Amino acid sequence: MSSQFFLKTNKDIELFQGYPEFNECNHTSKESQVISSVVSPCGRFLALSTKESLQVFSGINFENLLLEKDCNDIYDIKFSPSGNFLNTWERPSASDPEHKNVKIWFLNQEIKDAKILEPIYQYKYKSQSNWSLQYSKLDNFAMKLFPKDLRIVKLSLTNPIFDFSKPFATLNLDQDPTDQNRKFTTYLVSPSEHPTICTFMPEKSGKPAQLTIWPILEGKINKKIATKSFFKADSCQLKWNSQGNAILCLAITDFDSQNKSYYGENTLYLLSFQGVNGTLGGNSVRVPLANGPVHDFTWSPTSRQFGVIAGYMPATVAFFDMRGNIVHSLDNQSKNTMLFSPSGNYILIGGFGNLQGAVEILDRHNKFKSIAKFNATNTSVCMWSPGGEFIMTATTSPRLRVDNAVKVWHVSGNLVFVKEFKELLKVDWRSPIKVKTYNNSHVAKEMAPLEQDGENLNLDPKLNKSQLKVHASVAEFAAAHPQQAANHAHSTGGKGATNKPAGAYKPPHARRAGAAGGGVPGMTRTVPGMARAVPGAAPANNNANGKTSRRRKNKTSTDGPTNPPSASSGSNSSGSNSEASPEEKKMRSLLKKLRSIETLKQRKANGDKLEDTQVLKISTEDKILADLKALGWNESDA
Repeated sequence: MSSQFFLKTNKDIELFQGYPEFNECNHTSKESQVISSVVSPCGRFLALSTKESLQVFSGINFENLLLEKDCNDIYDIKFSPSGNFLNTWERPSASDPEHKNVKIWFLNQEIKDAKILEPIYQYKYKSQSNWSLQYSKLDNFAMKLFPKDLRIVKLSLTNPIFDFSKPFATLNLDQDPTDQNRKFTTYLVSPSEHPTICTFMPEKSGKPAQLTIWPILEGKINKKIATKSFFKADSCQLKWNSQGNAILCLAITDFDSQNKSYYGENTLYLLSFQGVNGTLGGNSVRVPLANGPVHDFTWSPTSRQFGVIAGYMPATVAFFDMRGNIVHSLDNQSKNTMLFSPSGNYILIGGFGNLQGAVEILDRHNKFKSIAKFNATNTSVCMWSPGGEFIMTATTSPRLRVDNAVKVWHVSGNLVFVKEFKELLKVDWRSPIKVKTYNNSHVAKEMAPLEQDGENLNLDPKLNKSQLKVHASVAEFAAAHPQQAANHAHSTGGKGATNKPAGAYKPPHARRAGAAGGGVPGMTRTVPGMARAVPGAAPANNNANGKTSRRRKNKTSTDGPTNPPSASSGSNSSGSNSEASPEEKKMRSLLKKLRSIETLKQRKANGDKLEDTQVLKISTEDKILADLKALGWNESDA
């Protein structure tokens, strides 16, 4: 039995049991729109908000209503790392300027009446970005950024008090008298049991940006564990490793001084330390990367390595050690996403967004060997299951408003479950509950993790390809969408060369080579040219002199192929012209649309960013193929 996952639509929350049943175990439907929903990192709670209320559920299948409050316009919800505190952000009130729109709810207690619980702390914060408090891994510290300092309070799990007027520790922003006009714009607490804090101060007035790691010590914090100064940094992204002894900082400028990128310049820095709170010293380096943007960077769960995808497409995929040295690199490829499995055994690299959705699985313990490939086109969400044996991909709104669906794949590249939606807004896995609770209630005794094996924690079963059970929904999806099912073809072993199915995509230059007797072995054409004879029409490949009209046949433009030559433009063997029937005209029109879609798909495969209307046009390919087949056309005629 593998982990549960939940799906959110406009008014419904659906909870599914994972492999192999994939059966729905809870369905919550609301009369009004579900604005926000989130499962706690600890797996104990599901919180959701509508226009009028806030609700929190607990239980094996989230069947217990724990909290229900009348709250208007809650647009964002966040849990603390251990799930004890729920943070909500409401739209600021226009009529009440003193309205405290951020509320903190304490959930790790017995709640007899779902309607009586009140927030234990609240404050005013207008912006919806960076509004939430930050918490340490065990929820024993909470941090809030004030105009002049960063304040830290220490919390108990029985009677927490958020008294920032009497903080446990304070990190002042005016450490240097010459920098009094500069402020920390970003900070991030580490995920270790002995937490530290990393702060970022951007470049300003000719002074370099500063990245610093601080310990959490009672009183005023002055000690610096590690620090790095650098230029070209207007903002940053921070990512700690799971052990909390190293952090990656992606420094970003608003503009590219060389005018090569619309998104500015990227530089990656690594800060690390040894010993608790840096007692054995710290280190800082700049990570050597290929020229161009950084598409993704992520830590291995082992905390000893990290991977980066960087450079202009096709991008460089490389893996580094804790000193910033390259330990392995792959051939350049069109990828922009990297995800380590929770165990660190596997690495997923994919090309999503404006790329074609190709996914490859690497075996970290076998010299990064490729073990599977599959296509997940139009993917907007991709994540490993908590057990690390399955991958969820989804097409969600508003990123894409057509073909909304969730798909679950096995690590071998096999599609094992599909569910389609008219509109799918959010998907997520539910982590197994790993803390001790009182009498199977939601109240945790302590934050120390359970000492149980994977089976008791409901993690994924370890399966090979021959043992895999495919859900009936996959066959139903393939029957309803044969073109998409063909695109999901995968391969395993060897160098991972994808086994192309009949009707797979073939680029224009390969199509021309194939027409001349060459071509690529194992590849056939999906989109036909006009070499095919339209029923009842004269051949269009001969001109009046009997010579091939190469200019007309191969003529293209930047907007796609030109109109096909009409039947009357050529001469048949008897020199007579034939007039096209309405069916033939409709077929030519559909073929023209199909070739236009082919051009758009090629642009997308090359990394071009398409407009929403062009993406929608690609999604009509199945209907056009169906209309063509209804007129008597088939792919073998291409």
